[in-house]
Amino acid sequence: MRLANQIAAHLTAFLASAMLACLLLAQAANAEAIDDRIAAPRDAGTPMGAIGMVLRLDATGSALGTGFLVSPCHVLTAAHVVAEADGISADQVMLFFAGSGELGPEYKEAHSFGALSPARPLVWGESHDFDTGSTADRRDAWLKAGWDDWALLKLDRCLGEDGFDYLKLLPVTTADFTRQGGAAAAISAGLPADHDNDNLTVDPACTLLGQIDSTGWQHDCTTMPGNSGGPILAAKPEPGEDWPRVLAISVIGKNEHWDDLEPQIVDTTSPDYLQLLPTAVPVSAFLPQIAPYLPQDHRLDAYLASHKTPDRGYDIKAPQPAIADLTAALGQKPRDPMLLTRRGFWLETAEDPAAALVDYSAALRAAPGFAPALYARAVLRGYRDDKLQGDRRAAMADLDLLIQRFPDLARLRITRGSLLFGDYDYRQALVDFDAALTHDPRNISARLTRANARVELGDFDGAGADYDAVIEARPDAAYLRVQRSYYLMRVGEIDKAFADIDEALKIEPDMPSAISARANVHLDIGDVDAALVDTELAVKLDPESGGYIALRGTVKHIKGDLAGAIADYRDAARLDPTEPFDPLLLFVALGQAGKLDEGKAELRKLLKRWPTTEWPAPLASYLIGESSEAELKAAAGTGTEVLRKYQDFDWHFYLGADAMIQGDRQKARAYFDHVVDTDMRQFLEYSLARIFLEQLGGRAYLKTN
Repeated sequence: MRLANQIAAHLTAFLASAMLACLLLAQAANAEAIDDRIAAPRDAGTPMGAIGMVLRLDATGSALGTGFLVSPCHVLTAAHVVAEADGISADQVMLFFAGSGELGPEYKEAHSFGALSPARPLVWGESHDFDTGSTADRRDAWLKAGWDDWALLKLDRCLGEDGFDYLKLLPVTTADFTRQGGAAAAISAGLPADHDNDNLTVDPACTLLGQIDSTGWQHDCTTMPGNSGGPILAAKPEPGEDWPRVLAISVIGKNEHWDDLEPQIVDTTSPDYLQLLPTAVPVSAFLPQIAPYLPQDHRLDAYLASHKTPDRGYDIKAPQPAIADLTAALGQKPRDPMLLTRRGFWLETAEDPAAALVDYSAALRAAPGFAPALYARAVLRGYRDDKLQGDRRAAMADLDLLIQRFPDLARLRITRGSLLFGDYDYRQALVDFDAALTHDPRNISARLTRANARVELGDFDGAGADYDAVIEARPDAAYLRVQRSYYLMRVGEIDKAFADIDEALKIEPDMPSAISARANVHLDIGDVDAALVDTELAVKLDPESGGYIALRGTVKHIKGDLAGAIADYRDAARLDPTEPFDPLLLFVALGQAGKLDEGKAELRKLLKRWPTTEWPAPLASYLIGESSEAELKAAAGTGTEVLRKYQDFDWHFYLGADAMIQGDRQKARAYFDHVVDTDMRQFLEYSLARIFLEQLGGRAYLKTN
């Protein structure tokens, strides 16, 4: 049962890398987390008087964020606060409000600032839109945002000459910060939306952790829209300094409930603590560009003397420096659970899951209750459960422990539900998805996966309602349209399926999964020529996808191109060694090509790497003559209700193919009739059964002109 739907085939793909968890934003639900922010005065002459509001007004509306004086005449903020639709220009004019008094933006009822000045961009990094565009574009934008999202503004009126002081900067490279322990007590300040964007609000006790994943530095300070551009300061002034120094500026939070003005409160005890951390741009990322405009500062001069270029942190594609620096930090703190867990993340990125598991387990030996390590270990074990590692039970055990401690945390329910989904236990998965949605009703991940589970259980009405709900919530998400297109194909709404795919491609042109979905719909209606065109394009766009190549091989197989099908099935098996059905499809194509012994050899290779009790090993064993049909049927009768249906589908198809290869047309036709009657069109074998049945004199399948 080679899945046609590549997204459904990888519903647990979020388990593949903790680095990608930020693409599914969520809010910690642990009731123990509290909002400890406090109001702070911002009068001239007070420590926080340097912090104020940056207001941008343009034809498309307005935007505001936090900024702070870094010289008598210069303000530092986030680039996305400054950027208009076409980027940033030196011709732009903004307003900077500071102090306390009767001034303020005209559109706000509260006039609560004491001074203002026009401000113009002087030097800046790039502003990246990570809310629109293709998935790849958004991912690339997210990666860059933590290094490029900064801007220095020049004030027309130097407020520093009117009694406002400025904040000094403290540059530390990512590598040095990590080697020094990878964490620092910090204070964040800004003008958050839930405090009307004009009340200076401080989180007095948070932690800056440096670079945790792929972009910028992370921190656990409470954030809201409006905090962007605000300073993250070292908790204590440097020796001999009058002012605390700024280590980084806030740029990105992770919260999907900001429309309700719910702040992002990161619970330090939560399992998903590391996944929820907001992002900041370290001073080291932009100091060389802004230094010429800053007052003389011996600390900055010393840093710049040895660091001529901006700091770009660690490259996710080359994780070894991060691993080495974390190892150096662990040399000083060998039992630090946070450092061990963070090194585990980077070891996963380096594709060394065994070493990552060692680190997560070591973190738990050092601190048995350290939930982030337990969650990371559960996710990794679940990801490694590809039937070759056998870690699913261990992953479930870790998740069971976490859910006992954090019963209201939606992410844990989603993770366990996705593991259950991957094990075809859809009914039990629904229990977890329902619980997740009880605690977080707008969670897209839970509702989408519940929709897929409902489809497999035959609850098409419930599934349709879930698909409609997620698309209504995220109409700009192309992948949701692709998912619904498979559902619409399953229920026979072909025109609507094509319409969803068209909408997905408007949102994200050249999206391989959308083009593959369109190929599947073409295949479903028998238009194999159109399906081949689309599969060729999908493979061209993503040549490393075993799923797309297996789909192309199936289309070639249907068209009678056995040589092409054989080559594609071999390539798919090479690219996707954890998918056991590519060798089975290859067996059928080789058998039809008169190379049955070669096909059996491929199945023997599968049995060498696949647990003999795990489906489809019993099927492969029967096809090479090493077990009886009675043993095969007994094996097919095990597992969940849905898995038994899938296994019944499998053995009927492959025994039908074997009978066809052997020349027993009547037996083959009976088997293929059963396969087609199941209507399991989500599997590639379904379309093959239809063409084989047509060739045997059965029901028509191929579209004719």
